[in-house]
Amino acid sequence: MASPALLDAAARAFASDGLADGRVTPLEERHFLSFIEHDAALRQSAGRSVRTAWASAVREIGKTKDFAAPVLAIAALVKSAGETETVMRAAQAALVADQEDRPNENAAIRALAIALKLDPEEY
Repeated sequence: MASPALLDAAARAFASDGLADGRVTPLEERHFLSFIEHDAALRQSAGRSVRTAWASAVREIGKTKDFAAPVLAIAALVKSAGETETVMRAAQAALVADQEDRPNENAAIRALAIALKLDPEEY
């Protein structure tokens, strides 16, 4: 089972990208749940934990006006290269979840990559 911190980081990464355009749609929530279900590092997470992590991430990130604080909080939760990969997979999955490509969503992924000390040009 994934650690609670990794689940929280993945939920926050997905929600950060989802909220980059100002709202999270029901379609994005369904994509998040599907992502968790199919991701090798996260799929053993309990359903209640997943829904709690998602609701908390949307609530907390919805209070912010930019990406700085959320991505730094995500980076603080990530403890290994494998966890970094999982969190970036979550953010990238969010990018296509609403079936729209918006500049703010790309900016959210770039900010997360920088906070995780990755090359943002790769994302």
